[in-house]
Amino acid sequence: MRRLAAVALMAAAACGSTTGGSSMLAGFAGYKWSVVAIGHDGKQTSIPARYDVYLQFAPNGQYGANDPVNYHFGAYRQTGDGFTTSLVAVSAVGYAGNDPVITLTMGAIGRLDDVADASVTVTGNRLDVVAGGYTLTCQRAGEQANLTPSATN
Repeated sequence: MRRLAAVALMAAAACGSTTGGSSMLAGFAGYKWSVVAIGHDGKQTSIPARYDVYLQFAPNGQYGANDPVNYHFGAYRQTGDGFTTSLVAVSAVGYAGNDPVITLTMGAIGRLDDVADASVTVTGNRLDVVAGGYTLTCQRAGEQANLTPSATN
């Protein structure tokens, strides 16, 4: 059900996608990044791999992010020190649990939806994203192809 909703949302968001030229895509762009830690309110929390939290920056300007409950999909554009997102759709599955890691990741990933400006630092295979009071520390998880409805598996 979640994948079906994500496929429908991605198809809708792709219609309004902002496509950047390959010359502007460098550093974090073109990769999938696994979120390994999140800083918020002065506390750093490790994110175990089993939660499958990640960010995707496709070469064609499409953006994807996964938290343990929802998938977020839209467009991104690089800025001088980071990126902005727009036209972000979310699978909108509810969560009534109390797992602190799930709650934290949902809050952090949600702050990247239609964000005016997120700052980014790339050091080797590490990406740090700062936005909305959260710092997401990520590890490069491989190259990211263009996002299409069939690429959500």
